[in-house]
Amino acid sequence: MKDPSFSSKKHCDSSVVKLFMTLVVCISLATPLTSSNPTTIGETDIRPFAFSGSLSLTSEAYAVNGIDARRPPGMGLVQFNSSFSLFGIRSGINLLYSTDDNRLRQNMNQFNFQASWRWMTVSAGMVNPRFTKYSLFGVPVTGGLIEMNPGWFSLTLTGGRTKRKVEFSDEPGFREPAFERWLYATRIGFGNQGGTQFAISGVYAYDSAGSISDPGKITPAKNINITPELNLLLFRGALTLESNFSVSAFTRDQNAGELNIEELDDLGFLNDLLSPNSSTFVDFATEVSSRLNLGPVRLNGSYERVQPGYRSLGLGNVRSDMETYRIRSQFRMFKGKANLSGMFSRGRNNLLANKVSTMNRQQVGGNLSLRLTQQVNLNMSYMHMTNINEAVDQAATHAPHLHSEIVSQNFILTPIFIFQRDMTTHSISLTGSYQILEDRSLMAISGERPPADFDNISVGASYGTTLPNSLSFNLAANIMHNNTESSSAFGNGINASAGYAFFERKLTTSVNLGWSRNGIEYVRIVEDPELPNHLANEFTDRQPAHRPVNNNDDFLDGYYIVEQWSNQYSINLSTSYRFQNGNPLRLTVRGLLSRPGHEGGREYNEFHAVLRYQHRF
Repeated sequence: MKDPSFSSKKHCDSSVVKLFMTLVVCISLATPLTSSNPTTIGETDIRPFAFSGSLSLTSEAYAVNGIDARRPPGMGLVQFNSSFSLFGIRSGINLLYSTDDNRLRQNMNQFNFQASWRWMTVSAGMVNPRFTKYSLFGVPVTGGLIEMNPGWFSLTLTGGRTKRKVEFSDEPGFREPAFERWLYATRIGFGNQGGTQFAISGVYAYDSAGSISDPGKITPAKNINITPELNLLLFRGALTLESNFSVSAFTRDQNAGELNIEELDDLGFLNDLLSPNSSTFVDFATEVSSRLNLGPVRLNGSYERVQPGYRSLGLGNVRSDMETYRIRSQFRMFKGKANLSGMFSRGRNNLLANKVSTMNRQQVGGNLSLRLTQQVNLNMSYMHMTNINEAVDQAATHAPHLHSEIVSQNFILTPIFIFQRDMTTHSISLTGSYQILEDRSLMAISGERPPADFDNISVGASYGTTLPNSLSFNLAANIMHNNTESSSAFGNGINASAGYAFFERKLTTSVNLGWSRNGIEYVRIVEDPELPNHLANEFTDRQPAHRPVNNNDDFLDGYYIVEQWSNQYSINLSTSYRFQNGNPLRLTVRGLLSRPGHEGGREYNEFHAVLRYQHRF
């Protein structure tokens, strides 16, 4: 019987071939025009016609055994970017096509056309409008975008589909069903972009309720977001103040019961657009920031607050119910030879005090970079973090159980040495890190549960050299050790790489070999000292590497140290050839082999190869 996917695969392959041939023809036709009209019109800088861009073709192969595949076995990717101008009108086409795209998830392929003239830009296809952090940011729109900025006034209009419908499916690769979602937004600003300006933006988005036949547990949503912005540039740019305040009316389920409130009749078209019901709620998010630049001294501060339940369909994901203060500073000394920076942040959740506990987070850190000599650089950093979870009602009987206080401190020291002699460069880098975590929770202090204390030490070193004959060599090693009350983890590894350039550096090759070993030792408690058969069999099959804590070979005490570890071997090969026209062809092959110890972990082999050709014109 013929494979039902054969026709779709054949169609996909033919589409890739047609697309590739079309791009090649476009490049062939455009290249002569670019070189034949290099001059400008009169005394202006306007060219009658100019064309430039790049084409990238990528092919990937992947194979694995022993674990689930982390990517498809084969994939093709075409990226085409171009820009051209005709008598001062600038245009461009951007395209991304992947054979890994399918109807079981959101679209991966992208197409975008844009044209601009003086202060106006028009884009069509997949566009990425960005207004503010909590209104419209990071959501691709398949539709159009118009931006106008004559100087003192700016206007942005965008609209289109942000999600395509995805029906429920049992096929591999399916993620989750989704309604077809549409979004329309506008932003009007008065003032100078990047300077003093007032702006207001509105975002309207909704799901097409009947676009999928089996929505399951998801419900069609609708959302209106209004955001005023005020930015001030003071003292010739030395001080910058930025603020925005987003109000979002979000309907979680368009099919929920009606909400009969007479005051809403006065809202006119807003009521018609939103159609509020019992699942509609209104929340806000705000962000205020400042930047002070006094030459060698820089100071940044910000405040953010996102109400519990705040959502906007113009955002990918947002973490609600949080309030955060941040301060960052930087001080350059001795003509840039010394840089001192610091940071402080404090945040909390449970803003409405409607939860049984509140989490408070605080971070304090600093970094010092020193350029001691032309050959020696030194970097030192320190970070102190505190997370405290406390019951709102301190008198409640469950308050001690909810209390959690974790304090972490991290010290990092990195000296770097660079030497050059007889056209040969040597670089040595050392890194040392020491991390301490203390559990100051009430239950741990009182002894009612073991504390989660640990200390972690990691050390790394690397050496690299470049010889005048285009030969380079690098060697790196690292060691890590972690101790807790009941376990000890370790890790170490080494990597060696070498590269060489042939044919006047047209052909470059490199190889990297790596080995790492990671493991853990922990205490296992067997409650039954006689070890029933099923437990004895499990212990023998899965835990053959054991020894009693008291170094006694009998099993009666029931305490054992279990060792688990694994080795990983990696190889990376890379080669690149640059043709006469400057276009590179690159091949990268990566292999990873994991071999567990006698504990019986998962053994697997993984290989990944990428072939990429890029043409610039």
